[in-house]
Amino acid sequence: MKKPLLLAALILIAACSQEPEAAPTTLHTVMLAEIDGPADALWDVTNAVIGDEGGLDLAKMDDARWTQIADLADQVSAGAAKIAAMYPIVAAPAGTAIGDSNIVGGHSTAQVQAFIDRDPAGLRALAEAMGTHTADLAAAARAHDAATAGPLVDALDGVCESCHLEYWYPEQAAEVRQLQNSGVVIADHPALLPAASKK
Repeated sequence: MKKPLLLAALILIAACSQEPEAAPTTLHTVMLAEIDGPADALWDVTNAVIGDEGGLDLAKMDDARWTQIADLADQVSAGAAKIAAMYPIVAAPAGTAIGDSNIVGGHSTAQVQAFIDRDPAGLRALAEAMGTHTADLAAAARAHDAATAGPLVDALDGVCESCHLEYWYPEQAAEVRQLQNSGVVIADHPALLPAASKK
């Protein structure tokens, strides 16, 4: 009579000791958890110290701001490296709707996956470029090198958009670039937000 009870106890212990299955690593989860937040915070920090002609205004900089910029840029770089190392690249977990699927110009998860599948190597290359760009920014910030950090900050939005225009709304790329060059702002389009909303 003891053996069935012992077996049942062992089965219960084994079941309780199993760790829950980790959520799959996808483009969407990495963007939300590791890139969007740090990138937005990075723009918040740098917006406050942008000079009248772009770049960083040294008069507004201090050690704390340099450290913030370096740390946030490192976080974005690490997230970008994770995307660059994905094989395969999955747009989002099954059943997940991406954030812009219900707005003008938005796409479903399946559509974004199709964009990725056309050229996943290109996405990895763009992620590597983002990782290098933000790693360079982090290094410049730690060196308090405004001459190097300023242009990297100024160019960061363009680095982000170079990927979005290929893998988020590629059929709009030519039109969006024309509108961007004309200074057009559309509040509910991710590539044509007001500057203060993107940086």
